[in-house]
Amino acid sequence: MANPRIEEVSDSDPEIDDPSAFLPADSLHALQPAAQPVTPSSSASQQPNPTLFRLHPTSAATTTTFSPPIQQSSTSIKHYITLYPIYFSSAHTRAQGRRVSAKYAVPNPLAYNLVAAVRHVLAPHHLPITLEPNKAHPRDWSNPGRVRIQLFSPSAAATDDDDHANDDHGHHPLHPTIKSKSALYNLIGKYLQSHPTEPLDPLQLKLQGLRAPENFAKEPVPVPRGWRMNTILPVHSAAVSGGGVSDNFFKDAVEEMKQAQAQGMLPPGMGGAGAGGPGGGGMPDMSQLQAMMQSMGGLGGGGGGGGGGKKGRKK
Repeated sequence: MANPRIEEVSDSDPEIDDPSAFLPADSLHALQPAAQPVTPSSSASQQPNPTLFRLHPTSAATTTTFSPPIQQSSTSIKHYITLYPIYFSSAHTRAQGRRVSAKYAVPNPLAYNLVAAVRHVLAPHHLPITLEPNKAHPRDWSNPGRVRIQLFSPSAAATDDDDHANDDHGHHPLHPTIKSKSALYNLIGKYLQSHPTEPLDPLQLKLQGLRAPENFAKEPVPVPRGWRMNTILPVHSAAVSGGGVSDNFFKDAVEEMKQAQAQGMLPPGMGGAGAGGPGGGGMPDMSQLQAMMQSMGGLGGGGGGGGGGKKGRKK
């Protein structure tokens, strides 16, 4: 089974560990204000980070090449707001990670398409944008990628007269008409509704050293019963590289855990006295496996405390 990499996030926009940028020569458009020039002396001393793309504004919409790498300090990134595809997913409820109302939600949102949506709603104004293709929301592990935007400028001069000073941590909006994150979310949702995700859209994101499977996009991604995930996924998704997600997932998981138990490789607390009776050494039961997957966004229960767990306990 594939081992997807996920990260924990909170309601506030998380900070990133490494703010350095890596821009392959054959990927997305670059979008950044021209007032921030690139100096070779400042970028030569740092190593590139292949998970962080800094995008710059361009006058020609048909440009498909990246500019040279641009390095910025962590202080310039930490105030960017974060957009995950799950924020706009019609397959998820608000309790499961969606941030827009149902009327603005869409099926199969992708981080790559969020970039196009952000560029459209910000036009003709340009704000710094960062694409992080390998960062995944924990409730949407199969759909990696997130977009970060400098929508606000940190300011110690925020006053009570600013309608959004308290709502957005005292930051002043940099866009003349988009004053809050909720307004940005709704505009992006409207754009995504008028530009639905196509099966070949994931191929537009070119990651260095990554080749698409031969049968990619020829058939929809199989989604197991009860799971909430895209049927169109990025090429580098764990569900794609791992050959999809098995509809018999729990059976497969138990078999793998039995093998791990036989080899003494189970993590602490697993395979103890839980399902194996008083003698210990038993395997986790179905409810434990469901709880594990709900924390990863697999089954529909999750943070809402809804029907996912109850269904799992019925015989």
